[in-house]
Amino acid sequence: MDNSPTPYAILNGELLPADQAGFNVANQSLVDSFGIYETIKLEDGRFFHLDWHLQRLGESARILNLEFPASLEEIGEWCRKLAGTSSGFGLLRIVSYGSDGVHGPQCGLYMKPQPKLAPALFDPGVWLVSSEGERIWPLAKSTNCLAQALARFKAQRAGAYEGLIVDRHGHVTEGSTCNLLAVRDGVLLRPLEGTALEGVTENITVELAEAAGIPVQRTALPLAELASWDESFITSTNRRIMPVRQIDDTPLRASPGSVTRQLMAAFNDYEKTRGWGE
Repeated sequence: MDNSPTPYAILNGELLPADQAGFNVANQSLVDSFGIYETIKLEDGRFFHLDWHLQRLGESARILNLEFPASLEEIGEWCRKLAGTSSGFGLLRIVSYGSDGVHGPQCGLYMKPQPKLAPALFDPGVWLVSSEGERIWPLAKSTNCLAQALARFKAQRAGAYEGLIVDRHGHVTEGSTCNLLAVRDGVLLRPLEGTALEGVTENITVELAEAAGIPVQRTALPLAELASWDESFITSTNRRIMPVRQIDDTPLRASPGSVTRQLMAAFNDYEKTRGWGE
């Protein structure tokens, strides 16, 4: 399957060669990280829950009081326009910066390949390492990603797959590019509301768990209590559900565990028939 990105990008609705569609370097909003973003999966020319990603983009803008150069409906049309120039397979990124008082709001769209995921990442799973940090305005998908970047860099230095962000209270909130959930005594645990960005894939997974009769609980996830978890997994747009076999020096009791396997199968079935737009 062709996994090459399109040679085009969109800036404020204008289709341009990708190397010509850049943000103004003098825009103070870039320095301030006064921006938001979304990443949407495209397969066979169809987006996976484009509407939900646009809704979250709008909610991020509302939280930060950030204006767009166009309506969400128009930005959705830009997504379809850019997808039409591509192979029909990849990840579409929306990045929108608010006005800095001199430059108006800007919204750019570009595409990148979907990473190829080796089977070993799903069985036996991945190794994560913890990193201190916190997301600014956790419920907004902001371009202020310093905590996430530092977690990712730490993981890369250690040879781990992904970094986990641990806040000032010692609680695991999310991964550098994913959400994290745990299972203890058959109960699916997710971070307390408002402490981590809620993922589209994460929310689908929680709905599937509830439909299957798996109890779901919002709770703090202290890193110090990691040994009490039976299993854990991460979720993201391109990974779907990926088991975790070890965090720092602590191996999980099962990877993939029975609940993780059940949800991986349920998500696979969900994706076969639901969520795909035009």
